[in-house]
Amino acid sequence: MWYEILPSAVIICAGVGLPGWGLYHIHNLVLGNHYRRTLLERWDRQLYQRDMRLTGNPYKVIGLEAIPDDPKKK
Repeated sequence: MWYEILPSAVIICAGVGLPGWGLYHIHNLVLGNHYRRTLLERWDRQLYQRDMRLTGNPYKVIGLEAIPDDPKKK
């Protein structure tokens, strides 16, 4: 019957979903945030440095209000 596939489907879904769910919480314990930023690409390193320069915390979500209007005045 069709319900005989359910145990296999649960095992496969758990095998695919649990590592991502676990990393979300492990990053919170180790890094202090839920997301890990990779610095493998040059663009990612530039964004990391920009966020560090503007807010002092590269993981803080900012908007345009954090960027000064006058480049001479900070």
